[in-house]
Amino acid sequence: MSDYEAIEKTVFDYFDGYKAKDRTRLERAFAVDIANLMGYWKNPKGEKELFSRPMRQVIDTWTDPGHTPLELGEGRMLSVNIFSSDGATVVFDFGGRFLDAFQLVKMEGRWRIVNKFFVDH
Repeated sequence: MSDYEAIEKTVFDYFDGYKAKDRTRLERAFAVDIANLMGYWKNPKGEKELFSRPMRQVIDTWTDPGHTPLELGEGRMLSVNIFSSDGATVVFDFGGRFLDAFQLVKMEGRWRIVNKFFVDH
């Protein structure tokens, strides 16, 4: 499998894992112990607000039985930049709802997301 294909698989483990509330796929996509999520979203007042949390907490929320995943369209890779043998960036359309920018590292031969920054469409 090429690095591009492995990165694409990692990103879709995140996307499909989110939709299915599948902790195994989400934890396969992220370097959970060090990964972070940050981004701008609209708060209940409709104002843009910067949001940041450790990925472990985010995955706990996403996989909670009471959490309802967002209704999403198709996920699309918009750009991939493999800038070294163990570093890459990806811009991803999160089902028409968010744009995600990922930083990935190759750890023990596998690509993992270490940072996710998102903006509300």
